[in-house]
Amino acid sequence: MTRVIKAGIATAALTIAAGFALPATAADLGGYGRGGSVKDGYVAPMPEVHRGAAGPCYVRADIGYSLSGDPDAKWPVNNRVFTGDTGDGAGGPPDGIINADEIATTPLGDAVTNASIENTWLAEGGIGCGSGSRGFRVEAVLGYRGDRKFDGEPQFYDPGPTPGTPVPGYVPEIYDDPMHTSLRTYTMMLNVYKDLGSFGNFTPYVGAGIGAAYHMMSEVYFTENPALTNRIEGNNDLSFAWALMAGVGYQVSDRAILDFGYRYIDLGKATSGRVDNAGFVNPRVNIDDITAHEFKVGLRYHFGQSDCCGAPAYAQMK
Repeated sequence: MTRVIKAGIATAALTIAAGFALPATAADLGGYGRGGSVKDGYVAPMPEVHRGAAGPCYVRADIGYSLSGDPDAKWPVNNRVFTGDTGDGAGGPPDGIINADEIATTPLGDAVTNASIENTWLAEGGIGCGSGSRGFRVEAVLGYRGDRKFDGEPQFYDPGPTPGTPVPGYVPEIYDDPMHTSLRTYTMMLNVYKDLGSFGNFTPYVGAGIGAAYHMMSEVYFTENPALTNRIEGNNDLSFAWALMAGVGYQVSDRAILDFGYRYIDLGKATSGRVDNAGFVNPRVNIDDITAHEFKVGLRYHFGQSDCCGAPAYAQMK
């Protein structure tokens, strides 16, 4: 009987000991499935970084139409005129012959009237970054405006009489002498915009820009005046440019925005060369105040992540 009692007490003791030992062992072997020992202390979970759909920087491409303003054009005209029969210059009486000393040069001025430049298409592309629908955006943009014809009417050019001809033999004739050339223009602009807030998918904006215009002027030629048959060489000019803009962006997707814009742009001035195709030196043709009202549509495509540089967000412990 004593042996039975002792065996029962030993069995109960072993059962109680096993009950205390098993949880400790399980904790040491994995902390109930959480991947660490309780004795090792707290182990931080892996961070979960939340990324936005699109970042603040973008590329853009635009096409549009440029309505050219009337420029301010100048080309000095100096005519030779007969001053009167004063004889042969030796003190004698009038001889009825036009002599060289009886011809003077008279400036008529440099105004070119009815100056105009044709309208043309334009294309642009660039990159930019901004701070949101109520912030500022900055862009660097390259543009091209297609070939457009320039027309104007300078002062009437008259070469005057030729020495040695009879005095009544020269009668000046008045002709129209329209001037013609054409321009192509490349631009490089730095633009700053202010987005005015979102209204549904629409975000209106205003902006301003400065930069440079590179004009390529073709040769200058004249029509209808038989005294102006030579062509003056063309020239390339780099000029200061500035612009004022307004428009609205329409959010197509998280990354794409359709941009409908208006711009007033001043492209500076362009000048011709001086030498004509016969080798004579001429005054330069100067076309100033080259301006345009432009309407364009484009696409801004954002890339990157909107919170790529922010602090990571951690998952909550459970």
